[in-house]
Amino acid sequence: MSEHTISNLLDLSRISCGASSTSKKKSLQLVAQLMEHWLGFDDDDDDDGVDMDVMDALAARERLGCTGMGHGIAIPHGRVDFITEPLGALVTLDQPVDFDAPDEQPVDVVFGLLMPEDQTEEHLKVLASLAKFFNSPENRAAVRLSRSAEELIEIIATAESQDS
Repeated sequence: MSEHTISNLLDLSRISCGASSTSKKKSLQLVAQLMEHWLGFDDDDDDDGVDMDVMDALAARERLGCTGMGHGIAIPHGRVDFITEPLGALVTLDQPVDFDAPDEQPVDVVFGLLMPEDQTEEHLKVLASLAKFFNSPENRAAVRLSRSAEELIEIIATAESQDS
């Protein structure tokens, strides 16, 4: 996956452990808020604080088909024209929410991904890496047990180093 490892997609400020959410929409908003804050979109007029470009990109992809991949994991993602590098955000939820996942299991881990509009091939590579990481029962368990952004980055970096 070129230089865009999963751990490099994240920043401590775009990780939230044990967040509270009551729905799929609220979970998408949590991810969008982490991304918008990092992008500096905090001064929008939207009442819920979510920059609509970020939320629209995630919601538009969700309307095409659920991004719940099973085992309690969702990877909402979208391509946008206002970034030049891939951007990730990771949220673990204190309680799982219904995400219309194919295995009908509620979701408690949401990895949001924004990709530059012109990086179609790289987008697919990043999604494949995320799917590989989250397909591991050990990785899923470690992510769920983590209690800090630092711990989550460490878990992902360790798994990536074992894969190389």
